[in-house]
Amino acid sequence: MSELVVLVTGASSGFGRLTAEALARRGHTVFAGLRDVAGRNAQAAAELNGSLRVVELDVTDQDSADRAVSEIIATAGRIDVVVNNAGGIFPGPLEAFTAEEAQRQFDVNVLGALRVNRAVLPHLRDRRRGLLIQIGSLAGLVTTPFTGLYAASKAALESLTVAWRHELAPFGIESVIVDAASYPTNIGLNAALPADTERLGVYAEAFGAFTNAIVERAAESGGDPGEVADAVVKLIESDDRPPRTVVAPAGQYEPAQALSRASAEAAERVGAAMGVAAFMTH
Repeated sequence: MSELVVLVTGASSGFGRLTAEALARRGHTVFAGLRDVAGRNAQAAAELNGSLRVVELDVTDQDSADRAVSEIIATAGRIDVVVNNAGGIFPGPLEAFTAEEAQRQFDVNVLGALRVNRAVLPHLRDRRRGLLIQIGSLAGLVTTPFTGLYAASKAALESLTVAWRHELAPFGIESVIVDAASYPTNIGLNAALPADTERLGVYAEAFGAFTNAIVERAAESGGDPGEVADAVVKLIESDDRPPRTVVAPAGQYEPAQALSRASAEAAERVGAAMGVAAFMTH
């Protein structure tokens, strides 16, 4: 196994941190992208420095993404893999969210990956190789009540990933998504509820019951978030063409996998019916 240079965004905690640490243990050169390294993420940066390298990266800022990519290339000479993990969740009834709040949800989960990949793609195209991994969610395939903004952002990330996969294949660059089920990470602790408490209150009973159901089921099914990091490591180190990947606890895995397969098969049939199959890679 050759050593690879990997950028992982949103690496201060959760899937991002687990992935960055797992790759570093495997001997890869890992750059952990964190925003506000001198402030809110100073402790995480201090803990990560040593086993890997920390780079300042705010995915909501194109200049920050450009600087981070330039710094990595200047330091390591290249980038082989980007793991777009940075994300957040805005749970609640759609009516209670303003358009500005929705914009913030998409700014991180969708436009963040767009900015980082835009920064790195000229370098990868010059090298005629590279791998883009987006950390998605089963919410991008199945929308439940009170997760509309988050699900919409992850569905958008699904579409971007597939478009990159088709468009970048001629340049030797792969693009895949890891659709993760709900695992016990701190994403819920950092959730942003609607600021409009009056409209949120209209749905309080249903939203509370929904939240309790999710928490109870998560406690029952368990699941190790390290499974997501392991899946990313496997994708990066495999010699085979990387597939779209579903990661879920045992009880959710089979139905999620079936849904993913059905989606891919339907896309192929629709592409053929539209006459654009020659432009689509599998």
